[in-house]
Amino acid sequence: MPTDIGPPVADMARAWARAVCAEPGSHAAPKQLEPVLIEIIERLLQLARSEPFPVPEARMLGARLVEAPFERTRMLAQATRWLLGFPAGVPGSLVATRWPLVASQAIDSYAQALQERALAQQEQHISAAVSLRVQEIAALQHRLRHEATHDALTDLANRTLLQDQVKLMAADPTRGVGLLLIDLDRFKQINDGFGHSVGDEVLVELARRLRQICPPETVICRYGGDEFVLATNPFRNSLSELAHQIVGALHDPVWSTAGPVPVSASVGTAYCAPGNPCDFTDLLRKADRAMYSAKTAGGRRFALAESDEPDITTAVAG
Repeated sequence: MPTDIGPPVADMARAWARAVCAEPGSHAAPKQLEPVLIEIIERLLQLARSEPFPVPEARMLGARLVEAPFERTRMLAQATRWLLGFPAGVPGSLVATRWPLVASQAIDSYAQALQERALAQQEQHISAAVSLRVQEIAALQHRLRHEATHDALTDLANRTLLQDQVKLMAADPTRGVGLLLIDLDRFKQINDGFGHSVGDEVLVELARRLRQICPPETVICRYGGDEFVLATNPFRNSLSELAHQIVGALHDPVWSTAGPVPVSASVGTAYCAPGNPCDFTDLLRKADRAMYSAKTAGGRRFALAESDEPDITTAVAG
């Protein structure tokens, strides 16, 4: 999207309104819904640029979707689709980065408002069907919270959940915090040679392997296109053992629809001892430096960043 062209708010609102009104049982016309949707979307875009992020305002906007002229529409699925899929800004910009959080807050509030309305109807003994609707809305709320904190392809944690969990880990004075940064070797060659769909198969399979070998409390995050970050909360620095297992587990070929795909990974680790100040950005930077050391040494290995010293010990596994 060129930087001098704003998000297509009016086009999205028009398409959203038409989709809602096309649903069976809808009692609204697009011309009733479009101006209100435009107002809500534009205000959410403003909130995405605000610092600090105004959660209450975003939730208030989401709750408006149960008010007139939407009170006789059923569009929770539509709201989820259109808001989460909206191209809010240039990829990598502040607005584009924050938009999923802004949209998920509005959608979650909308779902909560629907649930409260449904509960009120249930208290008035309208029908037993209301109870089923409440369960559906509660399940959707759970799914929305999950989608807001997990990667869509691999179902691993996303960056937001990773950073939140590292903060919780750092609050435990009896246990350290360890990060492992995993970068797939020559993943671009896989995409170029086999196609992106096979590349996605590889990522899904490697995510499965990571879940299989990591301790239960490990937070496994897909941090970028071919990067994974793991956060652990060990009583002692045992990252080398886990790094060795990861390099070995990610070394076997992945069987895809195109046949066997050779894979390997470079891993860098960083550790913050119990009781020390733990800054996520600094810890990730150390792990990244260690990973780069492993990659420049040929890949298929891990490197340990044990301290602030520049010396990095490289170890090969596999």
